[in-house]
Amino acid sequence: MIYSLIAAVLVCLLGVHIRKRKRTLLPPGPAGHPIVGNLFELPHNYPWLAYADWAKRYGDVTSFKVFGRAVIIVSSAKAATELFEKRSTNYSDRPRMIMSDELMEWEWNFIHMPYTDRWRRHRRLFHQYFQPRKLTKYYSSQHKLTINLLDQLSRSPQHFVPHIRQYVSSIVLKAAYGYEVQAENDFYVNLALVAMEPVSHAIHENFLVEFMPLLKYVPDWFPGAYFKRLAKDGAKKARDLRDIPFNMVKDLMVLGSAEQSFVCDNLEKLRTEGALDAKEAEDTVRNCAAVIYIDTTSALILTWVLAMVQYPEIQKRAQAHIDAVTRKIRLPEFSDRNSLPYIEAILLEALRWHPIVPLAAPHRAIEEDEYDGYRIPAGATVIANTWAILHDEEVYPEPSIFNPERFLHNGTINFEVQPDPIFSFGYGRRICPGRHLAMNSAWIAVASILATYDISKAVDDNGSIIEPKVEFTDGLVSHPKPFKVQITPRYPEVNKIIHFAKMDIQ
Repeated sequence: MIYSLIAAVLVCLLGVHIRKRKRTLLPPGPAGHPIVGNLFELPHNYPWLAYADWAKRYGDVTSFKVFGRAVIIVSSAKAATELFEKRSTNYSDRPRMIMSDELMEWEWNFIHMPYTDRWRRHRRLFHQYFQPRKLTKYYSSQHKLTINLLDQLSRSPQHFVPHIRQYVSSIVLKAAYGYEVQAENDFYVNLALVAMEPVSHAIHENFLVEFMPLLKYVPDWFPGAYFKRLAKDGAKKARDLRDIPFNMVKDLMVLGSAEQSFVCDNLEKLRTEGALDAKEAEDTVRNCAAVIYIDTTSALILTWVLAMVQYPEIQKRAQAHIDAVTRKIRLPEFSDRNSLPYIEAILLEALRWHPIVPLAAPHRAIEEDEYDGYRIPAGATVIANTWAILHDEEVYPEPSIFNPERFLHNGTINFEVQPDPIFSFGYGRRICPGRHLAMNSAWIAVASILATYDISKAVDDNGSIIEPKVEFTDGLVSHPKPFKVQITPRYPEVNKIIHFAKMDIQ
């Protein structure tokens, strides 16, 4: 009896020791090296795939360290919800991002800003204009630009990628600056495209300067300082994106010819009502407008196009749902949205199948915390691996299969079995505030294209089918790699319907 008691006490003491030791440890991860830590294990391409492999080996919350700086990777919906939603006060901050913010000069982007009053002012102003109940005022321009997209697809369907990008840019340029895109190779559309490319690779590429900040002071000409030259070029593009369209509106307001827009409305409000700090207020308007201008929606629509050519049976089913509503005599309208849950499910599945932002913008732990018995140090960078979360086989069975039925039950949208892929837009208080406008733009485009066109595999000059590959670009915002499809009118009256729709909006 006495030996059993001693054994029980020893087991309890050992358990206490293990739990105490665990609480002093970071979440598990790859073994590192003295001083440099995991510097040599860091992924530089498609990091979400590398981190997903780590999650399979070490668990849904993993970590690594470089020069003593801790980075935590979150790869499950359970952990993401617990940390970013339930403990949002501690995880709504952003870490210092040297390459993107200090060298490429994107610090004006409130998506990157620390969790401060400055961020709150930006977020509040943005939300006032783009909350769901305010979005009906954009329906008219979205409808008009969708018709223009359909017309472009009828004339040059092989250029569907630039057409879709122009469509999305046209919506945000109209909303932000009152600017109407005229040409297919528009200066302002290209301005956003060229500005986003360098910063898209700056945030998660693990440049050494992120872990050794003193390197930011290395001269551009110094051997190995190629990152400084990249940053210098990226900084000019970032300034142009932020300043050029904003200054255009200011000039037009002086001339009395500015169109109604986010910038015009807010600058006029500043002129009439004033502000305690007019310069800061104007900068806030300028910065928020540039964030509106940034295009991520085209990645969602192009992912949907790729899915439709891969899954023609889903496309046919979606078209049947639309035909039942429009009877093939008109285009879909926003008022039809509640009657078309299958189209909603397709968009949700496109978000899940390949998230717009596979690896979320980094968060920062303000205070030391504990999760699942492991320590998350104060100041640690905490990153959600959205791709891994939305491809978790236990949550989304057969995750590589495009299946909109995941989100439907008895013909209505339902998230009880498989959850809403809302994480594609971010987490907690840092979730993308423009997501509602983005989803509206995607919905009306997708529904209208399905109503009028068939998307099928392209053929070469010999009549052989060209198999599109399901491949995506690296970077913060991930698009499908270039692929070819064939876009053809579904029935003879399609061109007539588009023609009459154009006449109605002129």
